[in-house]
Amino acid sequence: MKNIKSRLYLQVRNQIAEDIDSGVLKPNDSLPSERALSERFDVSRMTARQALIQLEKEGLAYTDGKRSRFVAEPVVNYDLSKTVSLFASNSFGNNESHIYIIDSKTITANDEQRSRLSLSAGSKIHFYSRLCLVANKPAFIEEEYVSAKRFPGLLEHNIRQPVSRLFETHYGVRSVRDQMVIRQAQFSSSIAKSLELEEPALGLVLEQTVYDETDQAISFGCQYWRGDVARFSADISYEHDPL
Repeated sequence: MKNIKSRLYLQVRNQIAEDIDSGVLKPNDSLPSERALSERFDVSRMTARQALIQLEKEGLAYTDGKRSRFVAEPVVNYDLSKTVSLFASNSFGNNESHIYIIDSKTITANDEQRSRLSLSAGSKIHFYSRLCLVANKPAFIEEEYVSAKRFPGLLEHNIRQPVSRLFETHYGVRSVRDQMVIRQAQFSSSIAKSLELEEPALGLVLEQTVYDETDQAISFGCQYWRGDVARFSADISYEHDPL
């Protein structure tokens, strides 16, 4: 009996999520109140509250600082199997995106950076940090490193655009493969502040190394994502040995 009751809030959550997905409830529409949901689904107000809280945890709803809840803007759909550059893809859908430069500079590579990019001691690298807004909401911060020798004058270009395009059009270097690790982590104070998150702030970190056609590393870095603005997916095909 306890398990049945504990699943009731998920049934309520699923129906509201379906209304959002089908367009019955549109972005920024008010969600039904706890009382309205209680009467509609014949559940307790506590169950209705759990359903609303679950929607908020999943990024499907948000509050206005009071008790009212609203439908959130659609999340970014990032298909990891189809692109090595989120900026160069259509993952933002109909949402308008903007890129802002937080920092950019040329520095001497440390041991880890040299190892990642297969550089010799004393090599210089370009570093840039960018904030991406989707539908005027902070989505993620990207920090990336590339060889200054291989990409001279990179920071003189407009890097408020997909840098992979600059690599190809100005340097003749094409991105063809990507190694990525996704993990959850607690963000630093500066990352949390830029993403407008209250501390302690947890989010998703994408560690990414991009390779060219000769399997040489082009760049490596991290993306720090708010957990409520993105959905990551992959289309995976399995190869089977013939019988």
